[in-house]
Amino acid sequence: MRIDDEKQDRVFATFTAALDLLDRERREPDRWEEECLSYALGALACGMYLAADVELAAFARPVTERPLGDVAALENKPRRFTKDMLRTGLDYVMSRETPPIANDLSGASYLAVRSFLGASL
Repeated sequence: MRIDDEKQDRVFATFTAALDLLDRERREPDRWEEECLSYALGALACGMYLAADVELAAFARPVTERPLGDVAALENKPRRFTKDMLRTGLDYVMSRETPPIANDLSGASYLAVRSFLGASL
């Protein structure tokens, strides 16, 4: 399947905007945001733009709308990625020409992605 360049550009722009927001606020991502951005980056690397979109939407959730159990579980896990590491990863993914899989997911694949990413929704 052919990659939808407009969708790809939009998701890359959204990811960049998330990092720029952290820059403007002069802070590193909190544990929830870090998890969302790292999953989104992995999805982008695979050409799974729908999955990246889901994670970026979760990143944008207000603190008060995040599931308390998920937040508590994340706080007990060590931090893995800094903002600079995520930006470097994004730059690498954006420099590649073709992702390894197509981004146009069928209905069944869409449900599988949603199910897999359920903890972040």
